[in-house]
Amino acid sequence: MSLQAPRTSAFTFQSAVHSAHVLQCLNEQRQRDVLCDVTVVVENKSFRAHWSVLASCSEYFHSRVTNFAKQCPFVTLPDEVTIEGFEPLLQFAYTSKLLFTKENIHAIHSSAEFLGFHNLESACFDFIIPKFSEGKRTAQECPSQMKLEIIMTEVLAARNKVGFTDV
Repeated sequence: MSLQAPRTSAFTFQSAVHSAHVLQCLNEQRQRDVLCDVTVVVENKSFRAHWSVLASCSEYFHSRVTNFAKQCPFVTLPDEVTIEGFEPLLQFAYTSKLLFTKENIHAIHSSAEFLGFHNLESACFDFIIPKFSEGKRTAQECPSQMKLEIIMTEVLAARNKVGFTDV
């Protein structure tokens, strides 16, 4: 006769809004300079941020966090990264939304590639950049500011043509 402990059922609850809420709170903290532990300097302009957010979004920052975070809370980015390219990427890191214009999309793309930003695949830029260059669109049809989410329907419609598949 063996004594077995009674089995307890285990359940998992997964919040659909938790991660978005955490990012929102971190962004609010960044905007108020609360718990920020790094200053990123781009073209002599300073941006306060959290190492953990930057390191989770960018290979460049991830590779530097272990070596420099405790010793130096300042990171000066090289000339390859511009304010025009970095500021939208910083917003993206905290909001998951990339706000770009026809004028700054190339700077964002260059900065994203240099910094190794995650979740901004080249295929996305490869699709968006030519859309801004199409001569058939007028200024009214292609406003100067667009959110990435606005043209995602075009991306989704075209993705089968460039080899995207659902995961």
